[in-house]
Amino acid sequence: MDLKDFTADGIQARLQRKRDAERAKERAQHDAAAADHAALREAFEKRELPPDALHRVMMMVDRAIENGSKDALVYRFPSDYMDDSGRSITSGYGDWTQRLTGAARRAHAFFKSELEPRGFSLRAGIVEYKDGIPGDVGFYLSWNKPEK
Repeated sequence: MDLKDFTADGIQARLQRKRDAERAKERAQHDAAAADHAALREAFEKRELPPDALHRVMMMVDRAIENGSKDALVYRFPSDYMDDSGRSITSGYGDWTQRLTGAARRAHAFFKSELEPRGFSLRAGIVEYKDGIPGDVGFYLSWNKPEK
């Protein structure tokens, strides 16, 4: 600091420049995060299932069986990628499958065409909550028949 700037007004101006620089840095970080989120969302909307999807699901089920599980988490995505942010899943209101978009819609169609005819069932659930807000949605594949 220069002596000519060593005044109350000079210090206030210096502090203001520092606050402005911090705000600009925060805005840049926020904008970069928003751009990253938008790119991920776009990729999610365009993503196709891999050709070996059935084999991958089979491997997940095998691991779950080895671990003594009765179902397997086979797909996961952010709840805000649903057009109702996952509320239809948490509330049980309406048909949650109608709220799916992008890759999640294609994953559900894959279940309907490839896995349901093989006797599997699918349920959706919120995998985690962030500050009480639904985070990721998980698709759980089950091979157990309901007990009579």
